[in-house]
Amino acid sequence: MFWDSSRLIRLIGFLCLLLAQPLHATILSSALLNEAQQLAEIEPSQAKQAAKNYLLQRELTERQENGSPSAMSREETDRSIRTPSSTIEAHKIIAQADYTMGNIRSAINNLDEAERLAKEYQLPYMNLDVQLMRNQMIWMYDKNYAAAEEKLDQIEKQIEDANPVLQRTDSVHYRLVMQRALLAANSGDSVNADRLYAQAKTMLKDNRSDLILIDYHTAVGEFYLNDKKYNLALSELLYGYWQSIESDSGARLAKVNRLLARLFQERRVYDKAIEYLSQAADFYDSYPSSPILADVLEQMGDIYFYQGKFNLALVHYFNVLDHDSSSKNINRIIKIRLSLAATYLQLYNYALAEQYLDRSMDLLAYADLPQLEAKAALLQSGLAYHQNESKNVINNAKKALDLIEKAPDDTGFIKQQSYRLLGLGYEQAGEYQLSLQAYKKYTSLVRLEQKQLNQISEDAFRQQKEFAEQSIHYVGQADKLAQVEMEHRKFQKISFALFITVLVMFLFIMRRGVIMQRQTSQIDKLRNDLFTHSRSRLRNLRMLNVKLSRSLKKSSDTFEQWQMGELIHEPLNDRLRFVMIDLPFLRSMYVQHGYKAGLELERAFGEFLAERIQKPTRLYHFSDANLLYIEPNADRDASAEATFNKFQSWVDEFAAKHHVNRTIRMGISDYPFLPRAYTAINDEELLDLLLLATHIAREVSLKDKHSHWVFLKAIDNAPAASFATGNIRTACQHAINQGLIKIHSSYKNEDDIKKILKNG
Repeated sequence: MFWDSSRLIRLIGFLCLLLAQPLHATILSSALLNEAQQLAEIEPSQAKQAAKNYLLQRELTERQENGSPSAMSREETDRSIRTPSSTIEAHKIIAQADYTMGNIRSAINNLDEAERLAKEYQLPYMNLDVQLMRNQMIWMYDKNYAAAEEKLDQIEKQIEDANPVLQRTDSVHYRLVMQRALLAANSGDSVNADRLYAQAKTMLKDNRSDLILIDYHTAVGEFYLNDKKYNLALSELLYGYWQSIESDSGARLAKVNRLLARLFQERRVYDKAIEYLSQAADFYDSYPSSPILADVLEQMGDIYFYQGKFNLALVHYFNVLDHDSSSKNINRIIKIRLSLAATYLQLYNYALAEQYLDRSMDLLAYADLPQLEAKAALLQSGLAYHQNESKNVINNAKKALDLIEKAPDDTGFIKQQSYRLLGLGYEQAGEYQLSLQAYKKYTSLVRLEQKQLNQISEDAFRQQKEFAEQSIHYVGQADKLAQVEMEHRKFQKISFALFITVLVMFLFIMRRGVIMQRQTSQIDKLRNDLFTHSRSRLRNLRMLNVKLSRSLKKSSDTFEQWQMGELIHEPLNDRLRFVMIDLPFLRSMYVQHGYKAGLELERAFGEFLAERIQKPTRLYHFSDANLLYIEPNADRDASAEATFNKFQSWVDEFAAKHHVNRTIRMGISDYPFLPRAYTAINDEELLDLLLLATHIAREVSLKDKHSHWVFLKAIDNAPAASFATGNIRTACQHAINQGLIKIHSSYKNEDDIKKILKNG
C-alpha cells in the first residue's frame, strides 16, 4: 500500500490545535462570574452570555474600591448592583471567551473597556492585570514578540513606580514572569524560558493554593512538551495530574489529561494516549457544545487511524464533523474532511476518498492554509497513484513540496511522503533515474528522523536504567523488610502476653508510688514553704503567731513537733535556754555586696550553722538579722558566757572565710523563766523578754563596737503576779527596778544599762 499510516498520523497530530494556556484565572467575588470564568475556555459562548447578562441585569454602583481581592465582597447581597471590580472581571471573561472563539477584535475591545473602568475608579491592581491579559492576546495572535516584550517592560515599570502596597502584590509579579516565560518559549528562546519558569517557581515558595501550583506545573509541562523534553514534561504533568485529583479539580485534570495524551502520542505510546484522552472526553461530555470536546475526539480519531482501527477513526471523525463548533471553524472542517479522505483511502474506498478530497479542495479555494493545501496535494498524489495516473502523482507531489516550503512542517512528514510518492510516480512512469533520486532524498529524511527518535530513546533508556537499578535495590530491601516484619510479629505475640501480665502489677505499683510521692512532696512543700527561711534555709518562725497559743495546752507529744514551729514541747519537763542573736552583717550585707552576693552569703551562713547544730538543739531564723537558738539546759546555774563564746567562735570561723563583721549581740533567758510559777510566762512572752535583752546588748555594743551578751534571770522567789499586767516588757522593766530580775551582762557599766531600759 502506497500510503504509510504511521506517517499520516504524525501530520494529522501535528496539525491539531495546541492546547491554549488560560489567559487569566482567579477567584472572583460573584458566584455567577466565577462560574462563567470556569466556562470561558470550555464553553466560551455560554460564558460570554452569562457575563453579558450580569452586565445587563445589574446597575454599576459608584462606590470606590481599591481593587484588592480582600476589598471585594464575598457575597453580593444586593443582586441589582455590580461593583466596578466585578464589572471589570465580567469584561475580562467576555474577552477571554471571544478570544477562545477567535473573535480577537471583540476581545481587545472588551479589555479596552475594562482598562478604562480600572483607570476611572482608580484600581491599579486590576489595571495591570488587564494590560497583561491584553498583551498576551495580542502577541499570541500577531506573533510580534518584540512589541510584546516592550509592553511587558512598560508594565514592570508601572509596578516599580506604584505605591508600596501594590509593589508587594506577588500575584502581579508572578503573572508578569509567567507571561515572559511563555513569550520566550514561543519565540524559541528555551533557555531564557526555562530560567523564567524557575524564577516563577521561587515566587510560589510560600503559596498555599493548590490550584495555582497545578496551573504552574501544567504550564511548565506544556513548555517541556513543546520543546521535546519528554521526560521533564512527564514529571511536571504527572504532578499536575495527581494534584488535580487530590484537589478535585475536574477542569484542570481534563487539561492535564489532554497534554499527557499528546505526550504519549508523540512518544508513540498510543494505548496510554487513548487512556488519557478517554478520561478527558468523560469530563468534556458534560459540555456538549465545548470546542475542546471536538479537539479530543479528533485526536482520538487520529490515534485510531494510526493503530489501524479505521472504523473507530471514522466514527470519531464524523462526530467531530457533526459538532456545533466545527461549522464555525473552516480550518477544522477542512482538516476533518482530509482525514476522512485519508481513512477511506486506507480502506480502498477510492470513490469516497475522492469525494471528501474534492470537497476539501473546494473549501481550500476560499482559505489561505498552505499546510492543509500541501496535505490535500499529498492525498491527490496518493489517489492518482492508485488510479495509475503517474503524471498527476508527480505533479501533485511536487505541488506538495512547493507548498510546504511556504509553511514549514516541523515534523517533516509531508516532505518525506512527497518524495516517496514522487519516487513511486517516476517509477510508475518508467523514469527510474529520477525515481532513484527521489527515493534517496526520502531515505535521507527518514534517517534524520530515525536519528532524532534514537536520541529520544537513548535519553529515555538512561532514565529507565536509573529507575531499574533503583527498583532492583528496592526489591532487595522489600524482601528484608518482609522478613523483619514477620519476626517482629512473632515477637509481638510473645511479648503481648507478658505485657498484659506485667501491666496490672505495674499499674498497682505506679499507683502506690504516685500516692507516696504525692504525700512526700506535700510534706516537703509544707516544711520548706512554711517553716524554712527562703534565703538561709534555716527554720523559720513566721508561723509561730498561729501555733504559740495552743502549744502550752498539749499534755504529751514527741520532740518532732518542734519542726512544726512549737518552741516548747512539755512545759513541766522542758528545761530550755533561749538565746536571741543579733548579727549586724546579716542586716548590712545586701547593701554592701549587692543582692546576688548577699543571697549567696546568707545561704552559705545558713549551711554553715546547720552543720554545727546537733539535736536536740534548734536554731531558727527569727527575722532578717536575728536568729533564735534553743538548747536543753537542765542546770539553771549554767554559765551564759559559755553559750555566748560558743556562738562567737562560730561567727569568727565564718568571718575568717567570708570577711564579714564579727560582732554579735546576744539576749539570753531560760525557760521556765519563773522557777516557782512554770506557766506564768509562755514562749511568746519569753520571746519578748529575749528581744528586750537583745536590744540592751545591741545598744551597749554600739557604744564600744564590741560583741556583748545580756542575760535576764528572775530570782527564785519572784512572784508570778508581777508579770500579770498584760504588757510583758513594761512588767519586766518594773521587775528589774524592784530587783525581781537580775541583769547579767558582758558590759559592766550597770548605770548605762539602766539608762537604756529607762529610755526604751
